Amino acid sequence: MKKKITKVKNRGCVAFATTVLGDKWTPRVLFALAGGPVRFCALQQEAGGVNPRTLSQRVVDLEEMGIISKIVYQEVPPHTEYALTKMGKDLLPILKKMAAWSEKYGHGKTK
Repeated sequence: MKKKITKVKNRGCVAFATTVLGDKWTPRVLFALAGGPVRFCALQQEAGGVNPRTLSQRVVDLEEMGIISKIVYQEVPPHTEYALTKMGKDLLPILKKMAAWSEKYGHGKTK
């Protein structure tokens, strides 16, 4: 009897996506950045009041993954904004589909 072979490569692709999106705050951060560059305080507020330390770490992680970019303005006083990269923007349709699925099946609805 032959064993069915599953492609490990596909699991790896899904694993990367879940690594990016598997955090409680990441979808909120990405939606907050969907409208364009946002400063840290506004990002914190738009993301639903995430703890500054948590947000700071998640922003660093997302920047290292290439999902968001950090824009530093060299003026007095200096300020920083965060924006979605092309890769980050490509995640928005996925998040919107997840939100639609959640609306359809989540929130205590049962069939």
